[in-house]
Amino acid sequence: MAAIDRILDWFERISAIPRCSKNEEAIARWFERWAQSRGWTSRRDPTGNLVIEVPASPGCEAAPGAVIQGHLDMVCERTPTSTHDFTRDPIRLVREGEWLRADETTLGADNGVALALGAALAEAADVTRPPLELLFTVDEETGLTGAKQLQPGFVKGRALINLDSETEGVFTVGCAGGRDVQMRRPFQTGPPAPGDRFLRLSVGGLHGGHSGVDIHRPRANAVRLLALALDRLTPLPGAGLVTLSGGTRRNAIPRDASAVIACPPAARPEAERLVRKLERRFAAEYPLETALQLSLSPFDGPGAEIMRPADAETAIRLLLVVPHGPAGMSPDFPDVVMTSNNLAMAGVEGRTLKVFTTQRSLSPVGLDTMSARVRAAAALAGALTLTESEYPAWVPNLHSPLLGRCRELYRGMNGREAQVRAIHAGIECALIGGIYPGMDMISLGPTTEDAHSPSERLNVPSLARLWDFTAALLRSLATD
Repeated sequence: MAAIDRILDWFERISAIPRCSKNEEAIARWFERWAQSRGWTSRRDPTGNLVIEVPASPGCEAAPGAVIQGHLDMVCERTPTSTHDFTRDPIRLVREGEWLRADETTLGADNGVALALGAALAEAADVTRPPLELLFTVDEETGLTGAKQLQPGFVKGRALINLDSETEGVFTVGCAGGRDVQMRRPFQTGPPAPGDRFLRLSVGGLHGGHSGVDIHRPRANAVRLLALALDRLTPLPGAGLVTLSGGTRRNAIPRDASAVIACPPAARPEAERLVRKLERRFAAEYPLETALQLSLSPFDGPGAEIMRPADAETAIRLLLVVPHGPAGMSPDFPDVVMTSNNLAMAGVEGRTLKVFTTQRSLSPVGLDTMSARVRAAAALAGALTLTESEYPAWVPNLHSPLLGRCRELYRGMNGREAQVRAIHAGIECALIGGIYPGMDMISLGPTTEDAHSPSERLNVPSLARLWDFTAALLRSLATD
């Protein structure tokens, strides 16, 4: 069986096991049974992180140990029309030429590729390897929880190959730090006017994407577009805001959002005219959002009270003023965002508006500055803020011996230099390096597009090339 077929077979088996963040128990036990069947030692820590010890190839037992690292969980997103149940249904894989995608859901290449590639390399008799540890962490996608809870001594190797990057031929040696800040703003309500009708205002069909990798791309934010539309509709005579909701993940750019508004029959024609006009404007502003939809439809849900006009106005203005997108580019790495904020989610719970944001920066000062801007916007709207989680940046070491080895190998195999860069997303290396001082680390990956969205797809030839390179790297570490 060709190497790529082995990896894809592994990926298909992994994709059959539900593994949303915080639901990694089944996949972890599956890997434990696999290790046991091979006679290999495995262990888990109290957080659920898993290590599998893979013996070295014969004659390579004395080589320094290496760690292949990835995370067990995936972002679970689906299209509005999908009936997929992430708690029990397998991910349905679709091959289209050189690309692999899923049927109306996220693919889970982030980070199922690390699981599949690591396992395939571990059991391949034709791959020469040093003593190897497969380190598979939990709950990476919702706060890097597993990596944060790693303990000294859980792994022994001193060279770590993280397989959570998304462009083949690029060596990642640094990443942004991040912080999640939630805003809470209470509001008051009143009864609808006699004769009011309820309408649903919906934004959908957007690309979305990873809030680190894709934040600089010309993509629309559904929560922001919803706020822009509400800013035009709620001033209509007799109109009012009932509720709103948008976004599903802190680390994903919102693809869909909706609100329920009260609207007297006399104002409905003007509301529909405004929605049609705004849809055209939004489409012109974001030409790459070819499936963008802004719609107004009857809402037949139970009657509800309406936000007090002053509270509704403040809520909408808050969603308009909270920063979204990049706030500067890195001076050291071309086309890499330095600092950004993602307006990730907004919703109503009881009589409280909740807004969730994620700040990222390659600079601690930049991260603090963006967080201060977010908190200032909240304060001006009378909202409280809560820092929910944060993680440090991974500071690049351009003199890393592992990086030097990788560059030399890549040059010899491909006749050209690999790209070396930092990325604007968070990588577990930032935390692992703090827990294991002196750990030499690099992050690799195949070419993956639109992670964290149902448009996610994996380039299969790049995965084959990643196999060749990673196998050569293990051979180099085993025989040097």
